[in-house]
Amino acid sequence: MRRIAVVVAGVIVVVAATLLIAGANQRFHGRLPADTLATTESQAEDVAFTVASNAGCGAFDSEYADRDPWRFECTIDYVYFQIFVYGSDQSRSADLARLEADGRPYVTKAYYAVSSPRQGVDKDALMSATPPPQSIMDPFR
Repeated sequence: MRRIAVVVAGVIVVVAATLLIAGANQRFHGRLPADTLATTESQAEDVAFTVASNAGCGAFDSEYADRDPWRFECTIDYVYFQIFVYGSDQSRSADLARLEADGRPYVTKAYYAVSSPRQGVDKDALMSATPPPQSIMDPFR
């Protein structure tokens, strides 16, 4: 019995140390619901990570997450997406107007939006296609 208790205690210490080290190196993402209004960079990263995970992103990067709107990147099958997390209604409105003006496809929900680079496809040809092609934004809808 005593050996089992020592082994269990050792495993607990190793797991706790691993979590502390991963958290300190920002390799551990908590999960916040995608409809959370982020107030800090850490919360924004958690929201973006949830969005990316739910969409099946293969890679996630938070390199550009320095201010509201916080910007993150993810890829699905070599297609690059940007995830914007907003900390206020004003930030959301201004950034959505920018995305609209850029002509980039995007999906928005709650306090985040996902966008991809403009595609070099004729919009009229897409609208008349039968059946309509699947949108690259579908994983985020």
